[in-house]
Amino acid sequence: MRDVMSRRDLLSGAVLKGVLLDWLRPPVRQEDQIRDSLNQYFRSPMHSYPLLQEMPWDMLVTEAERLGISVEGRNKNDIARDIFQTVENCL
Repeated sequence: MRDVMSRRDLLSGAVLKGVLLDWLRPPVRQEDQIRDSLNQYFRSPMHSYPLLQEMPWDMLVTEAERLGISVEGRNKNDIARDIFQTVENCL
């Protein structure tokens, strides 16, 4: 078995296969990227802490009720995430 790959094998096999796989992969929709980014932002309170500290609870509840989002038994982080997702879907 060879330890060294020839230039021909490299270009025709490894590199071409890598390029083709990336090229043939279906593109990620922008909506999915935004949703994933939003979920990642709200996944940890450490990331969303500045936003949640600036938003008073009563203002958050008022906006959630206006958008038809339930606030019963939920924390501030989950409610804010649902508000942002709802508003993003309306745009």
